[in-house]
Amino acid sequence: MTSALTLLPAVDISGGRASQVVGDGEDDPAQVVARWVAEGAKWLHLVDLDRAFGRGENAALIAELTAAHDVPVQVSGGIADEASLAVALETAAARVNLASSALRDRGWVKEVVREHAARIAVGIDVQAGEVVARGSDIRLGSLDDVLADLDGIGCRTYVVADANRDGSLHGADTDLFRHVAERVEGQVIASGGVASLDDLRRLRLLADVGVSGVVLGAALYHGALTLADALEVAGGAR
Repeated sequence: MTSALTLLPAVDISGGRASQVVGDGEDDPAQVVARWVAEGAKWLHLVDLDRAFGRGENAALIAELTAAHDVPVQVSGGIADEASLAVALETAAARVNLASSALRDRGWVKEVVREHAARIAVGIDVQAGEVVARGSDIRLGSLDDVLADLDGIGCRTYVVADANRDGSLHGADTDLFRHVAERVEGQVIASGGVASLDDLRRLRLLADVGVSGVVLGAALYHGALTLADALEVAGGAR
């Protein structure tokens, strides 16, 4: 039997508000988080967009949100140095996702993984076969070179984002996620492009090769699918 996928509804926070909300929907992050928890989320993915783009931070709010429910939280957004890592680790987050830009210092990434083990995920943002730092012109090397460099460091979770498709609803690049899963020892969480339940069905077929979870963003907020239906397809229905 094919393993279940863990779904992580995303809440992107900018200026203290949930930025993905469409139209006149509720944009209080606390209410958005509570909604996903009430609808059955087993994990959440909180992103500090302001920190990611170097225009401020929402650290206090994210700390409150990570402690508000029993559901484990993965925090992300601009975590690429000791200061931002320390802030993230001080929250109740179950896992901290290092920004792809952290890979400019592979030695530091390896040290962080060794010290904090399961509490660390390494973000890998991919564009046209290269690992990139989104929001900048920084190129970090070919995907295969980066994966070879990270191999064996003991990382238990990689959050792999298709930078070309993130938020686009153009469909998930299953070939990319399979490629990474076959080359790393840890689990892969797929991010970017999911547009339908069929995307989730295809991703679930990769569960046995190491794709263990999926970050859901635009598809939920634009009504392309419901969390309840997504959980059923993923094998994690309540």
